[in-house]
Amino acid sequence: MPKPRVLLTLCLLFLLAQLSAANLPSFEEATQASIHPILVLDAETGTIIHANAATAKLFSVPQERLNGRLFSSLLSLGNQSLASLQAKTVIHAQPDGSLLHLLIGLQPFQNEDGSYYMALLLDQTQQANLVIRNRILTIALSTLLAITLLFLLFFLFLQLKLTKQVQQQQQQQEYTVQLLQRFLDADDRISYVKDDDGRFIFVNAALAAFLGKNNEQLLGKRLDEVAHPDFAAMTTLSDQKVMETMRLLTFESAWNQQVYQVTKFPLILPDGKPGMGTFAQDITEAKRQDETLNLSLKRSAMLVDLLSSSIAHPQLQMHKALDKACELTQSNLGILLLNDKSSSGLMLAATSGNLVPSCRLEEHPQVLDASLSVSFRQLTDDGKPLIQNQKPITSAMQTYIHGLEGTLNTLITVPFFVDEQLAGIVLLANNPYGYDEGDGYQVQLLFAGIHTSIQKAQKEVELETSKQSLRLILDSTAEGIYGMDTKGNCTFCNASCLSILGYDNEAELLGRNMHRLIHHSTRTGKPIEEEDCPISRALVDGIGVVMDDEVFFRKDGSSFDVLCHAYPQMREGNVIGSVVTFTDNTERKANLAKIEYLSLHDQLTGLYNRAFFDDALVKINRKELLPISIIVGDVNGLKLSNDIFGHSAGDGLLTDIADVLSNSCRKSDIVSRIGGDEFVVLLPNTSEVIAVQIVERIRRDLDGKEILAGSRALALGIGTKTTMKERIHDVFEQAEDRMYREKTLTKTETQRQQLEVLLRMLFGKAPSEEHHAQQVQNHAVFIGKLLNLSNEDLNLLSKAGYYHDIGKVVLDRALIETKQRSPSMQRAYQDHVSAAFRILNTFEETMDIAPLVLNHHERWDGKGYLRGLKAEDIPLISRILRIAELWEREGLENATFETRNEILRNLAGTEADPNLVDQILRRLASHDETGKPS
Repeated sequence: MPKPRVLLTLCLLFLLAQLSAANLPSFEEATQASIHPILVLDAETGTIIHANAATAKLFSVPQERLNGRLFSSLLSLGNQSLASLQAKTVIHAQPDGSLLHLLIGLQPFQNEDGSYYMALLLDQTQQANLVIRNRILTIALSTLLAITLLFLLFFLFLQLKLTKQVQQQQQQQEYTVQLLQRFLDADDRISYVKDDDGRFIFVNAALAAFLGKNNEQLLGKRLDEVAHPDFAAMTTLSDQKVMETMRLLTFESAWNQQVYQVTKFPLILPDGKPGMGTFAQDITEAKRQDETLNLSLKRSAMLVDLLSSSIAHPQLQMHKALDKACELTQSNLGILLLNDKSSSGLMLAATSGNLVPSCRLEEHPQVLDASLSVSFRQLTDDGKPLIQNQKPITSAMQTYIHGLEGTLNTLITVPFFVDEQLAGIVLLANNPYGYDEGDGYQVQLLFAGIHTSIQKAQKEVELETSKQSLRLILDSTAEGIYGMDTKGNCTFCNASCLSILGYDNEAELLGRNMHRLIHHSTRTGKPIEEEDCPISRALVDGIGVVMDDEVFFRKDGSSFDVLCHAYPQMREGNVIGSVVTFTDNTERKANLAKIEYLSLHDQLTGLYNRAFFDDALVKINRKELLPISIIVGDVNGLKLSNDIFGHSAGDGLLTDIADVLSNSCRKSDIVSRIGGDEFVVLLPNTSEVIAVQIVERIRRDLDGKEILAGSRALALGIGTKTTMKERIHDVFEQAEDRMYREKTLTKTETQRQQLEVLLRMLFGKAPSEEHHAQQVQNHAVFIGKLLNLSNEDLNLLSKAGYYHDIGKVVLDRALIETKQRSPSMQRAYQDHVSAAFRILNTFEETMDIAPLVLNHHERWDGKGYLRGLKAEDIPLISRILRIAELWEREGLENATFETRNEILRNLAGTEADPNLVDQILRRLASHDETGKPS
């Protein structure tokens, strides 16, 4: 393909030839017909002389406006000369932002007018873009090849490095495995690792030796393939337990008379699967050493136990010692001979083990024949134990031991001495391992110590018996008793004295001055001088004294009321000491105070009672206490509270009112409960105006308590005495009359408040009950209107609907809200019906609906409660009320007629009156879709 510059030159030459040819089109005509931009330029100035239409189109400038412009400015070439632009490619920006690559061709020519250049512009944009694209592709391919080469080189480097690391790791692992193998082979413990199939993947030399195999014979094998079946079965059980629980297991296992400490643990193998490791150590020798040590410790403990135990009965102690000696030496036969002082011979004192009945010692020691005693003494002349561990065994005791069940295999004869005199001989037989000198030494030590202890104990018992007989009288009394010398120091005391005063033993009191110890101050803390102490005065005057209003002080510094008697001890007319007896008088004085308190106070409320009030009413009648006001109160709703909630609730009502009265009155006021539900407040120096203020305060405080009737829970009346001429009892009666008048006038309001309080209690306990009461009331009235009831019956229905569940106030919240009730819970739940009857029957305003509410849970089929009424035995209003509850329960308020019809028909004849259901549905069918009467 010809180069662009050659083409440009040929085009210019062709155009010049056109200019000089005859009979050819003019230059303008020739250039206008060209599709390429052609310009004629002044050679000196570079000014455009002529431009064809293609040029105007290229630069988007009218042809006539191009003439006279500088060629260099048209192409934004600056001050470059025309000659330098020959065959140069320039980039020209189009108005739309695209770039054109223009190749400039210049051909000089002359005519009579001067020197000129013919300029031809060839569009090389496509070729330039192709060159750029090729260049970019070349660069991209070169870059990609370079990156690929670098990546391959880097990958090769990493591969070489990784290969080297793997080789190093393999070498390290091989070395580690070899090191671990050597390490575990050097350990005398058996160790191995199994995979999850129970095959060995690692074993040490100890296991190979135990199984009589080499490592190669074990690796990859299961235990049942290389070991005894019983051993394999025993081991497999523990393996399975470890693999199932994936927990460490440590235990002891015995095999072939050897004991092993085995530890098995789960692990994760290199392939990610579970495995199990095992360590087993032969602890047979250690166990034997432990048994030997334990036996030695046991023997020492037996010795210490016997030598340190109390000697309750010498004969039993000897039997116990002989049994322990048999246990100590692992003997199955023991005979104890003691020196008999009365006959200078030996007597059979105790036996132990496998003796036939004729040879056993049952109760009392038996004296041996003189010849046997001599024979035994001769055997032990040297004072050393005689050990016979080899058959045949001869013994002077043959006459006794021939009766043994079995044979005599080993025997040790041990003499023991006390104060260098033979005290007895012990014979022990049939230790399976034989006896040694240590056995003899321990037996000698045991029985010498026991014998000495018995003798010592016998003497101590005799002495202690003498002392106890002297103290028996003292310690058998509940009174504290102590003695004093003439200086007031303690000479003795009994157990009760120590107990009452808080001391642990007699030594804490003996020799100490008792006045300074227990009677140094009064109950107020005022010091008492010793010479002023009545007890100390008895030592001086020789006259007995009694104290019942003093206190003694205990060891811990606390004091107690005491009743005390001091008796001087006389000898030849002189005082040589005294004996003091005393008791803790606290309880007696407290009982007296309690009796006095109960005689003047009400036991339930803690207020003063009628007896105190009667006395106080007389005592308060003094001139300096005028004016005297009396407030009399009577409880409203006590019977209601008792009937509904039980007497404990009634008691609670009384205590609440008592608290209000106590807190509302002043400290100088006297508040009393003078009857079951009657209270009186005596107000000294109190005018009627102040008394009225106190009554108002009482009412406010009652309102703050959640009690029946609130401020009306107590009917109050006031009476005031202003002169001494007025009788105080008349003032009391005046207050009482006013109270009864208020009780009568406010009865209706009081009952209404009581009813409101009960409802608040119910709605507070179960808030959903308020909505339920309103809904049932609305449904009942709606149904009553459908049935064309009279206004009187509609009023009854409205009240009964609202109050029908008021009896739930006696139930727990959980029982009210629980839907699924057990039979016992259901029985408790049904109590609310009878409670509602009692409540509503109490108030005049609701008395007429009480029987209606009582029967509202009865069913047409007789399966309701409480009375089991059926059909028309149930009052009409109760039957309607039942349907109203069903209406609420089944959600029929906003239901369609079809839904109401279906549900009520299903309930008719069982829970609901079918006749009423028919009437209701007929009326509903004649009404609009809302179900409301037209």
